[in-house]
Amino acid sequence: MAETQHLPTASSQLFVSASALSRTIRLLEDDLGRRLFLRNGRRIELNEAGQRFLVAVRNAMRMVHEGLLAIEGTELSGPVYISTVGLMTTAYLLPGLQRLRTHHPDLVPHVLDQGARDVGALLLRGEIDVALVTQPIAHPQITKRHLGAAPSGIYCGKGHPLYGRGTVAQAEVLEHPFVALAPDERGLSLESWPASLDRQVGMYVSQLWSGVDLCAGGQLLAVLPDVVGASPAYCNHLHRLPLDIVPPTDLFALHRATIAEGGRAEAVTTAVARELAPAE
Repeated sequence: MAETQHLPTASSQLFVSASALSRTIRLLEDDLGRRLFLRNGRRIELNEAGQRFLVAVRNAMRMVHEGLLAIEGTELSGPVYISTVGLMTTAYLLPGLQRLRTHHPDLVPHVLDQGARDVGALLLRGEIDVALVTQPIAHPQITKRHLGAAPSGIYCGKGHPLYGRGTVAQAEVLEHPFVALAPDERGLSLESWPASLDRQVGMYVSQLWSGVDLCAGGQLLAVLPDVVGASPAYCNHLHRLPLDIVPPTDLFALHRATIAEGGRAEAVTTAVARELAPAE
């Protein structure tokens, strides 16, 4: 009820009637001697006491869950739900998960293209375990870890006028159109293109994976993570222009604050950080 704040939705998810759920809430409030909800028809919102109680209940449930996993020795087995914001984070996540599963084959990652919206609420509700983002959020119940800086470059495919060039001027690059990620709901670019430079955008895409294929087609330039451009799948189809004007992108991992170290969230976070670490 505290999560949905909507009586019919909560009762449906709990497989009980709305009247039974409402009665249970009143019994809980009577037992505590405090009101936890503000009622407005079928809409029920947590009051200040209810919000504090929800935090305590979440922490208690997490402690019990982590304790059970530790007793069973299953901290690194079973499902782990990971949210990404597209190619920039997925390009490091997938190889990290592959390496992690070589040591923990019973771990079953679920990679979700959730985007950056609502990841805080999803983490707190336990619907995802880790969120990989480029713009972190601040919350007292969420742990943030800086994973590293992901380098990017400007790429083109075979057939493009700049393909294979050993030198290229900035002015030449700006003469050609790019495929770019569509801006977010605030109108901000989701790429690390310098805000001080104007460029032509010939096509917008919602997922940068589409941009990789369009760039490889030879008509459009693209700002791509170097880990993708240098990968076996694309290194023979893409050429990185010898011009470093795109700053690296900082990547972060978010997860619920944990009671003990060594859980699934920490393991996933560490695996991705290793992929971003400079080669020794």
